[in-house]
Amino acid sequence: MAEHQQDAVGRGRLTAMKRIELLESDRENQSRIITALVDGSKTFTPEQIAQLRAVMVDVLGDAGLRLDEAEHEDEAREDFRFIRRLRKRVDSASAKVGMAVILAIASGVIWLIVQGANMWKGQ
Repeated sequence: MAEHQQDAVGRGRLTAMKRIELLESDRENQSRIITALVDGSKTFTPEQIAQLRAVMVDVLGDAGLRLDEAEHEDEAREDFRFIRRLRKRVDSASAKVGMAVILAIASGVIWLIVQGANMWKGQ
């Protein structure tokens, strides 16, 4: 009886090769099941998409961005385009100002070197 309790699943009667075969087939079956679950969850049903749209419209509406009508969507697109154009102009202007500052500093260093060389020659 004690031997039966220690070997409840019948492992004592299996050879090492049979145990390995069972482990490999279990792993393959589990992999197939997991793959099927992942593949099955890659697409949303039309009901789920409708729910997601409703949630997004509510959340964006709470943030002040109304998208419940086509007119509101067009206005939001134009707002984002305006913000993008503004950002690009600001980036361009800051790049030009940065380049002007770098050129001014480089010119000042060159001027100091030339003035130092002229003073050194003059002595």
